This record gives sequence, structure tokens and C-alpha cells, in this order.
Amino acid sequence: MQSYFEEELAKLRKRIVKMFMLVNNQLEKAHLAVFTNDFESEDAAGKNENRIDKLDTKIDKLCQRIFALAQPVATDLRFIMSSLRIGNEIERIGDIALDIIVRAENVRSYQKVLKPYLVSELFDDVMKLTGSLSEAYANNNSELAREIVLSCKKTEESCKASFQEIISQMTTKSDVIVIATDLILIIRDLERITSHLENIAESIVFIAEGKRIRHQ
Repeated sequence: MQSYFEEELAKLRKRIVKMFMLVNNQLEKAHLAVFTNDFESEDAAGKNENRIDKLDTKIDKLCQRIFALAQPVATDLRFIMSSLRIGNEIERIGDIALDIIVRAENVRSYQKVLKPYLVSELFDDVMKLTGSLSEAYANNNSELAREIVLSCKKTEESCKASFQEIISQMTTKSDVIVIATDLILIIRDLERITSHLENIAESIVFIAEGKRIRHQ
């Protein structure tokens, strides 16, 4: 029974790590869709999103099976509950990334307008954070997760600064006005993704240390 339980926990960890991989791939697609003509179609991105959704459903069912058969307690219960939440957070990131891909067509032709607002750098930050979170989760590394929380806060502030800069220049630059709405929404989406990443990092700390660090 114990061997089966450990196998199920290992399967859960493996599926979460795979979700990280899929969503990072979706973020890369979103980045390409905004900044280059070398990107896959929305249909391809939609198929990738379907894989993320299906994996999230599988994780839900796996957790239900573990609860029913093993009745986990203490550290194992903390791991399962937090992993379930992490899977849901990753699924939401995938949804937001797909929204960016759909919106990308409206801003792609205005690269000179995009550059001053450091949108590409914000994408890079988000993708780096996602990769680091996958590592922190796979290795139960709460120290790395705590560092990621701080990095997420910095990225959120950068998103807010870019947003305010766009607002301030809308009255003086006509080329900004043309794409302002879509650009603002893309930056807001990146901010929302970063918020989900911060939630995941906090969950990893909880798994490893049993401590809630939100609002600290």
C-alpha cells in the first residue's frame, strides 16, 4: 500500500512538472505572436491549451483517487492539496497566455511603438519565473520559491510602470493611441500571470515548510 501511495505522489509531481513545461511553451508562443511573424497559428496554441486543460483534469482525478484510497495526513496532505492548487494556477496562466496570442495580431505591426514599454523584457521575466518555479517545485526548494516571490513582486511593479507610461503618452503620441487598448490589456495579462506565479511560489513554500507567507 505504501509503495502504491508513493508511486501516486510521484505521478502527481511528474504531471505538475509537465504542466509547467506546457504552459512555458504557451508563453513562448505568446511572445512570438506579439513580436515576430514566426509563430504558430491560434489553432496550434488552442491545441496546446487543450493539453494543459486535460492534464489539469487528470491531476484533479488523481488527487481524488489518492484521497479516497490513501487518506493522506500531515506533509503528504499538504503536498497533495498544494499541488492541486498549483495545477489550477497553471491552468489559468495557460488561459491568459492564449488570450495574449489572440490579441497579438492587433499590435504585431507596431514594433517601434512596443519597444519603449519593455514588453519583451516582461515576457522574458515571466518565462524565466515559470522555469524557476518548475525547478523549485520538482526539488521542493522553498529557498528558491521565496526568491521567486520577491522577483514576482518586482515584475508586477514593472508591469504597473509600463501601464502608467502608456497612459501618460496616449495624449501626445498618436501611434500609441492606435494600439493602446490591446497593449494595456497584454501588459495587464502579464501582470495577472505574474500574480498566479507568486501564488504558486507561496504554495511551494507551504509544501516544504508548512508556513503561509502570503501578506507577510
